[in-house]
Amino acid sequence: MPDPVLDAIANRVAAVEETLPRERILHIVEASFRQLAPARRTLDALDEFPELLTAGSPKTPPALGKLLIRLREAGASTVQQPRCVICGQARVLSRVMPHGHACTACTRDLQKIVAPCARCRKTAQLQAGPAGLDYCRRCWQEMKPGAAARIVAVIRAHRRISPAMIESAIEQLPTARDQRVRLMLELQAHAATWFADPAEGTVLFARFYDLLRANGAQLSERRCGHCSSTRGLTERVDGRISCHRCYRIAHHDVCDGCGDHTKLERRLSDGRRLCQHCTNQLPEENAQCVRCGTYRLIAYRSADGPFCSTCRTQSQQDICTVCGHHEPCRFRGTGKAICQECSKKASIDTCTICGHLRPCRRPGTARAACRQCSARREPCTSCGEIRLRHKRAEDGNGFLCWACTPPIIEACTSCGEDRIVNGRLDGRPFCPLCYPRQPESFRPCTSCGTMTRLIAKLCPRCRADQMIRAMIPDNLAADDPRIGQLRDRWFLGAPSKIIYAFERGTLACTLIMKLLRDPGLRTHAYLDSIGSEQQIRPMRSVLIDHGLLPPRDELLARFETWLPEALATIPDPGQRRTITQYTRWRHLRALRNLPGPVRTGQLSWRRREIEAIIELLQEARRRDRTLATLTQADIDHWLHRARAPIHHFLAWTTRTHHTGPLTAPTPRSTGLNPLRISDDERWRLFADVTADTSIDPHTKFAAGLMLMFGIRASQIVQLRPEDITITDETVQVALGAAPLVLPVELAPAATGATVNRAAPRMFIAGVDNDWLYPSPRAGHHLNASTLNGRLRKIGIDPRPARTSALIALTQQLPPVVISRLTGLEISSAIAWSNAIGATTSTYAAAAAEKVGLQIPDLPR
Repeated sequence: MPDPVLDAIANRVAAVEETLPRERILHIVEASFRQLAPARRTLDALDEFPELLTAGSPKTPPALGKLLIRLREAGASTVQQPRCVICGQARVLSRVMPHGHACTACTRDLQKIVAPCARCRKTAQLQAGPAGLDYCRRCWQEMKPGAAARIVAVIRAHRRISPAMIESAIEQLPTARDQRVRLMLELQAHAATWFADPAEGTVLFARFYDLLRANGAQLSERRCGHCSSTRGLTERVDGRISCHRCYRIAHHDVCDGCGDHTKLERRLSDGRRLCQHCTNQLPEENAQCVRCGTYRLIAYRSADGPFCSTCRTQSQQDICTVCGHHEPCRFRGTGKAICQECSKKASIDTCTICGHLRPCRRPGTARAACRQCSARREPCTSCGEIRLRHKRAEDGNGFLCWACTPPIIEACTSCGEDRIVNGRLDGRPFCPLCYPRQPESFRPCTSCGTMTRLIAKLCPRCRADQMIRAMIPDNLAADDPRIGQLRDRWFLGAPSKIIYAFERGTLACTLIMKLLRDPGLRTHAYLDSIGSEQQIRPMRSVLIDHGLLPPRDELLARFETWLPEALATIPDPGQRRTITQYTRWRHLRALRNLPGPVRTGQLSWRRREIEAIIELLQEARRRDRTLATLTQADIDHWLHRARAPIHHFLAWTTRTHHTGPLTAPTPRSTGLNPLRISDDERWRLFADVTADTSIDPHTKFAAGLMLMFGIRASQIVQLRPEDITITDETVQVALGAAPLVLPVELAPAATGATVNRAAPRMFIAGVDNDWLYPSPRAGHHLNASTLNGRLRKIGIDPRPARTSALIALTQQLPPVVISRLTGLEISSAIAWSNAIGATTSTYAAAAAEKVGLQIPDLPR
C-alpha cells in the first residue's frame, strides 16, 4: 500500500502525463522520494502551482526537478524538465540564482576570474587561492615541483618536527586538485596562527595536521573551536572548525509554531518553518498503526502501511552482533545490528554532571551525561527555579516547569468527580481511575491477542512474562535447572506484582540477574553488603528456596554482626577481651546449640544485658575504676539508678576471679497474668472463630489452641507439619510429651493449616516444608508478635484469653497432665494450680465431656 503523499503526487502527474501509465509513474515517484519531508513540500508546490509540471520553469523546486528528469528519462513526453535560467537549456540545475536555478556549466562560467595574477602580475583567467590571492594556470603549474620542499621549510620555521615526519604526511595527502600547492600557499600565509589554534585552519590543513600527529609529531589534539570537543570535527561555523552539535546550535532559528529558538525540521508550503515538536503535531504525522491499531505518531511508513515507534522496533528482528540472540535490533540488516538490551548496556557510563552510573548520552567520552542531566533546563516563569521545561507559558514568553503547569481538571464522564483527565473517548474525559476500566480503551495484545488494557502494547500477563525473560534469559535458565525452575515458578506469579516491582526499580529486581549470572556473588556476605535486611530478604529467601544459596539463621547472624560492633565501644583492650570471652561462653554457645532458629525474645534480653555491661564499664571509667577494682558499693550505686539485669555476668566474673565477690539482685518475675475473660465469653469467641469462614486456617487454628488450652503464640509458631497427625477419627497435635486430641470444631482448621503452608516470596508464594507457620524469611517460622497481631484483628486479646484457658484447665486437670499435653513447663503448671487453689482431687471428666478432650493413658 503506497504512502498517501506519494500516491497524491502520482495522481497529479498522471492527470497531466499522456504517455506513461499511472503504475509506472507511481514507481518512479516512490524511487525519487526516500524521505517524506521533500515529498510533502513537492505536493504542496503542485497544489499551489500545477503548471510547474509542464512549464519547464527555472523556479521549479529541486526535488520536483529531479522527479521531472526521471520521468523524461523513462519516456514521458508531456511533463517538461526545468531549464537553466541563464542558458535556457534543459539540464541538471545545481545553483540557486536570484531569478531561478542555473546549470553547472553556467555556474562555472560565473565563477571564472579574469584579473592580474598574484605571482606573475599578468592578466589572465585565474584560479582562486588562499588569503584572497588568485593565480593563473601557468604559475600554478610552476609551483607544483617545489611545493613539498617549501611545505617542509615553512613548518620547520614554526615547529620542531623532523623532515621525515613532514614528508611522510605529504605523501599521504591525495594528489588530485593540486592539494600540495594549495597547502603550501595556506601555510605561507597562516602557519603561525593555525599551528597555535588548529580550529582556525581549513579542512585541508586539518587533514594534514592529523597526519602529522599520526606520524608522531608532538602536536596538541584538534578540538572544536566553540566547545573544545574532540568528536565529529567535520563542520565549520564562523570561520572555525566545529563539531556537529555546535553546528546545529549555530543554525537554530525561531520556530513559527511554538516560538522556541531551536533546530527546525520542516518547511511548509506557506513558508512556515517548524521544529520537531511542532512537526509531530501535524495531522499527517499521526495515523493508525497497521500492527497495533493505535492512533499515534508514525515513525515509519512501509509498503504495508504506517508503523508506530514501538511496533517498528518489534518488527526489526535480526541477530545481535554482541550477544548473538535473534531479537528486535537497531541497525537491522547491517554489520552493526544490536539488540535493545546490549545497546542499553553499552550506553551505561558515569555521568560527568551528577556522577551517577546511568545510561548516558555520549558514553565513553568526557561529555557523557545521563538523560536527566542532559535535558534542557530554563528558569520557570512561575516559580523562578531552573528546571526542566514542560509547557510554554500562556503569554508565549518562557516556559513552565512540571510543578507549575496547571493540570487539566474536568468532570469525569464515569464517576462525575472533578479530577485530572487521563484520557478521552469520543471527546469525553475520563479520570485515571475510570479510563482503564472503559472497554473502549482496550486494545488487542500484540503477543497473545487478548483484549484488555495494554502496557507497552502487551497485556499484563505477556508484559510480566517479558520482564521475567529479560531478567532470566533462556540461555541462563537452560544452563542451570535450579534457575529454570525458579523462572517457571515466576511465570505463575501475579502480573501486577511483577510489573509493579519492575516499574519501581526495586533493589531485588536490579540485582537478581546479576546474582544469577555470577555464582561467585551468591553469598550471604555479599547480600549483607549491598542493602538493608528488608531490601534483601525477598531475594535471599527465593535463592535459599531453590538451592542457590545455603540457609542461614538470620537473627543469629545479625546478633553475631552486632556483637563485635557493640564491644568495640569498650576502650580498654583487657576489659574488651574479658567481655568478649563472657559473651562467647554465655550467649553465642547457647544460641548456636539451639535445635531451631533463634527467636526474637531469646536475643532481646541478651542485648539488654550486654548493653548494661557496657554502661557499667563506662560508669566505672568515670569513677576511675576498672572491672577488677569494682566494689559492691559501686555496683549498688549503679543499680540504684540503672536497674539492669547483670546478675549472670557478676556471678561469672566472681567465679572466674575477674572481680572480687560481687552480686546483683535477680529481677523479679512478673508473676501470673491477673487479666482474664469469663468462660462464657471464651466459649462464645471459640464458637465465633470456628464458624467464621473468612478467617484463614492458620489464624483460626492458633485462636483455638489459645482459647482452649492456653498455648502461647511463641509455642504455636514453632509447630512443624509433622506435629499434626490426621486420621479418619481424630486430629492430634504434639505440643508436649503426649499427643493432644483436638476438638471436632478445630479439626478442619488444623487440616487447612497443614495443607496450605504458603510462604510469601518474591513475585509468588512458595511452599515451606519446615514450619507450619512459615515466615517471609526462608528457613524461619513466623514471629510470635505477628501472630498475636493477627489474633487481635479478629477480636482475641492473647493475654486474657490464655489466662482464662489455663485457669479452666488447672481446675480440671493435675499439673503433670497439663504439662504433658500442652508442653507447659511443670513449674509453670504447678504455679497456676497453686494460684487458683486447685487440688489433685478435682474431677476432670466434666472438661473432657465439654470440649471432647480425650486424655490418653499415662504410665504410673
